[in-house]
Parts: sequence; structure tokens; C-alpha cells
Amino acid sequence: MTQAPQLLLAVDVGTLSARAGLFDLTGRLLATAACEFPLLRPAEHQAVYRMDDIWQAVEEAIRRCLTSAGADAARRVAGLAFDATSSLALSYEGSPPLAGDADVFCWMDHRGEAEAEEIAATGDRLLDYTGGSMSPEMHTPKLAWLARHDPQAFARVSGVRDLCDELARRATGEDHHSLCGLTCKWAYLPADAEPWRHALLERLGLARLPRLGALPEGPLPVGRRHGRVMEAVAARLGLPAGTPVAIGLIDAEAGTLGVLGRGFAASMNRTVALIGGTSTCYMAFAPDERRIPGVWGPFKDAVFPGYWLHEAGQSLAGAALDSVLAHHPGGPHRASAEEHAAAVRDILALLEAEGPAFAARRHLVPDFLGNRSPLGDGSVRALLVGVGEDTSRRAFLEAYYATARALALQARHIIEHLNAHGYALDRVALSGGHVRNPLMVRLYRDALGDASLVLSDSTEPVLLGTAMVAAVGAGVQPDLFAALEAMAPAQESLTPDPRWRAAHEAAYRLYLKLFAFRNEIEREAKALAAPGQD
Repeated sequence: MTQAPQLLLAVDVGTLSARAGLFDLTGRLLATAACEFPLLRPAEHQAVYRMDDIWQAVEEAIRRCLTSAGADAARRVAGLAFDATSSLALSYEGSPPLAGDADVFCWMDHRGEAEAEEIAATGDRLLDYTGGSMSPEMHTPKLAWLARHDPQAFARVSGVRDLCDELARRATGEDHHSLCGLTCKWAYLPADAEPWRHALLERLGLARLPRLGALPEGPLPVGRRHGRVMEAVAARLGLPAGTPVAIGLIDAEAGTLGVLGRGFAASMNRTVALIGGTSTCYMAFAPDERRIPGVWGPFKDAVFPGYWLHEAGQSLAGAALDSVLAHHPGGPHRASAEEHAAAVRDILALLEAEGPAFAARRHLVPDFLGNRSPLGDGSVRALLVGVGEDTSRRAFLEAYYATARALALQARHIIEHLNAHGYALDRVALSGGHVRNPLMVRLYRDALGDASLVLSDSTEPVLLGTAMVAAVGAGVQPDLFAALEAMAPAQESLTPDPRWRAAHEAAYRLYLKLFAFRNEIEREAKALAAPGQD
């Protein structure tokens, strides 16, 4: 009797939900399922989770996925891998260390803005690998805040892990750290003989950090075997006990793998992955070390061994559009997939009827939660022009469109910034939730200047990238380059609509003027707020 083909199970933990996907060895998606979990907001600039809530959602998503795939799907699973947001899970003794009985810092927690500025002022060599600045979304500022503002809580912390590593630990009972998370989010430089930045950590009150949990053992590369699914977990999930679990990665890196495409090794310097979701990441790889201001990295070995990763980004992207839906006086006052679809439908009709005249006087710099790239300043904020009373639905639609356009124009700004520092990017491979927003796809197609938008024939590129990692961890593929060649989907390069080129060029010039003006205002405002000012 012929043995049924093997399958790969991928789990993606995003900002608000866990999703599971089942793939065959060619990268074809067979089944998906999702389960939500709560995000807690105990105070302004704080965003946290309870790890048990996340894990419960993960287990439920896996069960639903396997059930929908058919009776024999679970026993055919050859490997499992996890990706997750760059959130930070804390193990502890006694009571949970964060407000609301929470034990996970969400990636978007910005409580450490002052600590991030302090780190940036040290001039530590770590800053050579974070674009010359420090984002409060990195792990070190968050932990420094906790050590200073609640030292008793920090003293109870016994382990600190990237969320993808905590998920793998719960599945296998083994404690390992992914090189992806450690090199991208910690005070850790893997190319150095002594990777930890001990002097900086001591200055911040974090001297004991490298000694916690499995951190002294050093990290493992993405795709290496993390362990095997424990019997108790396997019984709850319906998986075979002993299923291999791979060392995982951050969700943006997973989404990058899912859209790089076949032949990536040859097109590396021309290709950037745009992972558009709640936030947006721009991921580019290079064989050499390039230090680019306002861009995180270069991170050595973060995904592909021997290669350097640059990560640019926008802290609020899809979340900025959510905010327009939820808070604009003329909007629906709630953010949902249905409301996004309704707004986009009406905007596309208005664009067809009015052309570039629609929302022509509304422009903005969309830095609602700081500017990751190209400025690298988490404290700056958005600047809007053309705002009136804004009580009508048309005003709401104009605001939604202006925000979406500004996100696309800033994408161009970021790509041009990368190209000014050694890249020759002319392929923008889109991944993430923005793929499902026809307005964002249209704007990326038409407003990126000389770069072409590339769409992949995959509805779940983040899960697909994680399935590639599972393939390596299970021994199905020898490395991630081989997994790409075997599992990458077909791709299509979209042709920009020439009718919109002049309008978007004009809008881009306005964006650049506003960007420079906003930065000037921010500098003067910070001087005004400095101690000693009358």
C-alpha cells in the first residue's frame, strides 16, 4: 500500500490571533484555521498578553485546522514550526510580572521610549546594527523599563524568550532560543566573539539577563530542530507524539520567506519583501555587511546563514487605517474586515469618477507611533494637512484614502533610502494582510516609483514561510534556500497604471516636504520641552 504524502504544519501568532496552516511538500495550502486571543491595554503606551491565552488559542487553531483537513491529516504531519510577532514572553516565580496578570510584552508596547532614547545616547556599538537609534519596540528598552519601574516584578522573572521560542518550548518541553529573534531584537551581536553587550546591559540594570533560562547556551539557526512534540501536547492536538518542531522565527521574517520566490539567490539585491499588516516591515538581504541609518540591522544569520538582513518598517500601517474607521467622525466607529471592504469599495468608485481630484488637498506623514524608517525616531508623530470639520462620510473616505496613499508613499521613501545605501531594489514582493485590501494593492502598484509590485500566488504567505521552516526542521529539505525552490508559489509582476503616475509623483513631492517640515517642528518642540526653557 502506498504511503500517504507527508504534510507540514505551520502556526502564525499575530497581534490578535493564532492561525494554523497545513501544507503539502510543494507548498500547496490544504487547510487553515484561526482563533483569537485578547490584547490587554493596562495603561497608555502599554500592550500586554497572558501567555496562557495565547497558547490556548494556538492549540484551538491547530485542532480546527487538522479537523478541517480530514481524518488522516494529523498522522501525516512530518514537521511543525512556529512564527510569531516580536513579542517577549516572561517566565516568573510567584505572581505575573506585568499589570493585568500578564506575562508577555506585545511588540507594540512603547512604555520604554525614554529607555530607548537613553540607549541611543550611549553610542554603544549595538547602535551600528539598529540603524543608529533604538526603537522602544526592541526588547531591551522594555526590560529596562520593568527593571527600573517595578524592580520587584523584574526580580521574579526567571526566563525571557521571543514569543516564537516560548511557543516551541510549550510544544516540546525544551528551552532554546532562535537566532532570528536574538539577533534582531536583543542587545546581542552574533558576529562578535562575545555577542552580549554586557556593559550596556549593566548600565540599564539588566546585567543578569544573559544568565536567564537557556540564554547562556546560545541561539540556534532558523530551521534547526528545536525538539519534538510532547505526548501530553500531542494528545490534546491530535498530532503524533514526537513530531519534529523546528527553531522558529519572527512573523515578518516568515512572511518574507513566503514571497521571495524561486531564484531568490540570484535576485537578492533587487528584491525587498513588504510585509503589510498592523505594522509594515521591509525585509532585504545582502551577502555583505551594510550599515544603513534608520534601518534595523544588518542582522547576521537572522534567516539565511551567512547573509545579513536589513529590516525597515512602519510601526502603524493597517492599524492606522483601523484608527480611521474607528475614530473618524464621519466613519463607522468600528474597525472590521467588512468596514474596510465597504470603505475601499466606495473609494475605488470615487477614484474612477473623479480621478486625482479626489482628496487632492489631504496629505499626511503617517507616523502615528513614531517613525521606524528612514528616520529611526520612535517619538515623532504624524502630521496632517487639509483637515476640516470632517463630519461627513465623504470626509471619512478622503481621510482613509489619504492615509492609505501616505503609507504607500512612505514605502517608496523607504525603498529609495535602502537603494541609496547599496541596494538596487526594483522588485517589491507584497505579503501580509495588505494583499487583501484592493486599495493598498493598487497604491503599491502605482505609487512606488520605478519599483514593480510582485504578487505571489499564495493566500497565506506568512504561514507558507513557516511551513518552509518546518520542512527544514523535519529533514524534508536540507536548508531554507532549497525549501524556497521546492515550495515557493508562482509570482506575477503588476504593471503600474500610467494614468496615475503624474498624480502620485506630485503627492510624493508633497509628502517629502511635509516629512522634512514635520522633522523640523519636532526638533523645535523637543527644544521647547527641554529642562530650563521658559
